[in-house]
Amino acid sequence: MDREAARAIEWDATQLLHRFYGCLDDKRYDELADLFTDDGVWVRLGKELLGKEQIRAAMAERDTWLTLHLVTNIRIDILDSERAETTQYITLYRHEDWEPNAGPGPVVLPLGILRHRDQIVCDRGVWKFKRKTSRAVMTDRTRVTHYDRP
Repeated sequence: MDREAARAIEWDATQLLHRFYGCLDDKRYDELADLFTDDGVWVRLGKELLGKEQIRAAMAERDTWLTLHLVTNIRIDILDSERAETTQYITLYRHEDWEPNAGPGPVVLPLGILRHRDQIVCDRGVWKFKRKTSRAVMTDRTRVTHYDRP
């Protein structure tokens, strides 16, 4: 693959990652689910969510969460013109019991640092997640324990 084609895939993959976390933080869950293939899987909080409907349903528990995902150390490994794998680190900030009409939430320490690894595919000309997984690298154990599960 020539460098220009690789660069285009890297750009599209990076934009997919940024769209995902933007949708997640902005609570645009229908758009978020559409970033997955029809049979896409998201392994989230130790649970495997299969397909867009399960992904949408799981988002209901986040209604009172104010989150901010800082995305760093993005790496795109191109397998071929229609498949790639991504790795990125996420610094996760979360405030619970947030009311949107109450104004900005308080500044909180990070909940954790996660390493996400994804399999993405070009689906009818659009890059989408085939499988998304995360693993806690560091976590505030006074606030969360669900990342301890394999």
